[in-house]
Amino acid sequence: MLKQLITTLILSTILTACATSYKYTQKLNQDVGKTFSDITQEYGNPSSIKRYANGDMIISYVYLNTSLLPDPDYGYDATSYMTEDEEFAPFTFGGDEIPIGSYMGEIVTNYCNTKFYLKNNIVTSWSYKGNSCVSL
Repeated sequence: MLKQLITTLILSTILTACATSYKYTQKLNQDVGKTFSDITQEYGNPSSIKRYANGDMIISYVYLNTSLLPDPDYGYDATSYMTEDEEFAPFTFGGDEIPIGSYMGEIVTNYCNTKFYLKNNIVTSWSYKGNSCVSL
């Protein structure tokens, strides 16, 4: 079980190592000059749209993912510790066990907020912020 978890983490690290914010910037630069329809076809429905009186608009795409990385050292009681299979069971098999204590691991939040600025229905510029704004 632990070997599968480690293998999955290593593979996802290798794959995401290729994804960079520099490549995301290049991708967004290619979107300048596209229409609203082109952008929604590529990225899907926006998270929000702000329209101005003069017809300009800002469309935003927000990605948010919060994960709990379990602490490998927590136990169900002060005297016994779990096996590897028992330890990760509540996170992988949907078990209903509740560990003793409030510290179960680390909460990791990944997000990216990308905004496209459109004038006369054409993307003229963009901006983004977040720790997960990357592209392959």
